[in-house]
Amino acid sequence: MGLVALIVLTVALARSRMHGEHETRRGSEPGTGDHVIDISYNSGGPGGGHQGELRVPRDPQEYARRFVPQSAWRRDGGPETVPPPAPGKPKTGA
Repeated sequence: MGLVALIVLTVALARSRMHGEHETRRGSEPGTGDHVIDISYNSGGPGGGHQGELRVPRDPQEYARRFVPQSAWRRDGGPETVPPPAPGKPKTGA
């Protein structure tokens, strides 16, 4: 009897999770600007820890450009000649 109840409970839980996946959206909408993620931590001792922030672009194309090595950027002109800003650094210019 307990085994049957366990099987029924497992099937019910699996079905509820299947239906819930369609309602939950992952990620974020594309846009301009950056997501700012706080990556600070404290080690618990005096003077320990690290503070910082991570910037992740909302624009999918800008996000992809961050993964292209600088050696692969074109050198002969055009918009592709400017490498993306280093991760964690604010954009400069217009």
